[in-house]
Amino acid sequence: MVKRNRPQANDNIPDDYEARMRRREMRLHGEEIPYPEDQIPVKGKKKRRKMPFRKKLKIGFLVLLLLLILDAVRLMTCYTYDKEDPSALKAEDGVINIALFGVDTRENDPEIGTRADAMMIMSVSSKTGKIKLISLMRDSYVNIPGYGMTKLGHAYSYGGPRLAIQTINEAFDMNLSEYITVNFGEMAAIINSVGGVRIDVTKAERKETNKYIKEYCKENNLSYKRNRIEKSGEQKLNGIQAMTYGRIRKGGTGGDWMRAERQSRVLNQVFAKASSNPISLIRFLNGLMPNVTTSLSRTDFLRLGFHAVRGGMPQMEHARLPLDGEWQYSTTADGMSVITFRDDILSAHLHDYIYNDVPLTSADTAS
Repeated sequence: MVKRNRPQANDNIPDDYEARMRRREMRLHGEEIPYPEDQIPVKGKKKRRKMPFRKKLKIGFLVLLLLLILDAVRLMTCYTYDKEDPSALKAEDGVINIALFGVDTRENDPEIGTRADAMMIMSVSSKTGKIKLISLMRDSYVNIPGYGMTKLGHAYSYGGPRLAIQTINEAFDMNLSEYITVNFGEMAAIINSVGGVRIDVTKAERKETNKYIKEYCKENNLSYKRNRIEKSGEQKLNGIQAMTYGRIRKGGTGGDWMRAERQSRVLNQVFAKASSNPISLIRFLNGLMPNVTTSLSRTDFLRLGFHAVRGGMPQMEHARLPLDGEWQYSTTADGMSVITFRDDILSAHLHDYIYNDVPLTSADTAS
């Protein structure tokens, strides 16, 4: 047998006492002796290369974008779709107009149905990059088809959104066909979704708002002490406080006219906060969409969204009609207090503001 020369020991390969005894035993039995260099050393684990921070950031952004898209798609299925009128959403001269109604289903009148606390026209223009909300006074004295001259706000309770749309179209020379109704009973949660709003509350407003807060807390088994407005002045209002603040009109707080102004203050802040970034917008929509009933399909919502952001993030504006100096309080023969005005002047203001982006200024103010 050819004698195998033992190579020089390799310091990198262990040669402990047990290994030497094992080789000695094999030598005595005439077996071929494996030296340390014949054994395959165990390679150490390779160190993982750290992912670059920019790559991590990019992946995180893509994941976040995907989640936002999935959430947005989900939101398109969690509202109540009114299929009665399947007409597609249309733009006229680059403008899409939609009727907005705010109702509180907890305050249904057993005789005439749900009342609309707020009635607006939402105008979305791809030319100006603006979303305009125009509040219409619900005490406006107009003709409701089939019911005669009475308050505009009665149209929704008499015949729902479609009679309200017909009334607005005939009274103000509009061509609305689509609507969105929001349940104001859940407005508190919607306002809370954007972190509340900052409002300058007068003494009279504080007193009247607290009455509504007390009623709301009693109905919903909530703490009035924790939700009441403690003082007047500028302060941050939570959802319950802001919602009730936007609904008051008695107790020396200015009637229906000032109620629209208060709603404007609240809504302007809510929409501004919601549109400040994608995450805030998704949180806002999560609170809003389950409380929406609308004639808009999912396709319509997508078309409206693309139309609104065609020139970038749109600007929000709010206005009220009729304008100061162009209306007056009147009393009907049956003792009903209403707001009277000239339909032709109001319609001219409305069309100029929507289609020509002319600022709303009354004749008295302009002079």
